[in-house]
Amino acid sequence: MHQAGGTAAAGSRHAGRARDSCAAGLANTLCSLLLGLLLVAAVVLFVLWLGLRPHRPRFNIASFSVAGGLDPDSSPAGTSLAFNVTDRNPNRHIGIYYDAVHASVHFYDALVASGPAFAARWYQPNKTTTSITGFLDVLGPATTDASWPSFSAAVRAGRVPLRLQLATAIRFRVTNAFHSGRQRMHVSCDLLVGVEGNLLPESHGAACDRYF
Repeated sequence: MHQAGGTAAAGSRHAGRARDSCAAGLANTLCSLLLGLLLVAAVVLFVLWLGLRPHRPRFNIASFSVAGGLDPDSSPAGTSLAFNVTDRNPNRHIGIYYDAVHASVHFYDALVASGPAFAARWYQPNKTTTSITGFLDVLGPATTDASWPSFSAAVRAGRVPLRLQLATAIRFRVTNAFHSGRQRMHVSCDLLVGVEGNLLPESHGAACDRYF
């Protein structure tokens, strides 16, 4: 009787260990499958992200002119200037929504002109180039401004360094149902203007910096 009881207990222990071993093996198999699926999903998402990742638009200065040219002995205030900046959307599948665009022109820290470029919101399809044109009233520098001696000297030298800045906000259109959040964008174009008021050759097509 004693021996029979001991044999039964041993058999029960062996059966329990077998069940535990089977359960552990099944759990390991399920974990391995789950990790494999997660890895595949991560790779697929990464590939999709690379394909759909929005690329920033590219800007280049196409033209710039001050009406009537520049005079080293008198302020340009009261005249007007015109500019044209090309805006390239390099994305293959992603469009870009723009808010109204504000433009300003500076001679170092001195404000030369300021005003709206595109007054309304607009949409730029994928793989397209848009011209951002503007006409601004020139505000200075006045002959009494602290910046005037430097400005007058630059005009006499025939190389006036100006900075055209554009400010707007953009959203990326990935699909009809998904748009990115709005983000402020600033574009800065450094350029050189001659005494005739036109863009110097080395500034034609110059790339502009972008800040977000």
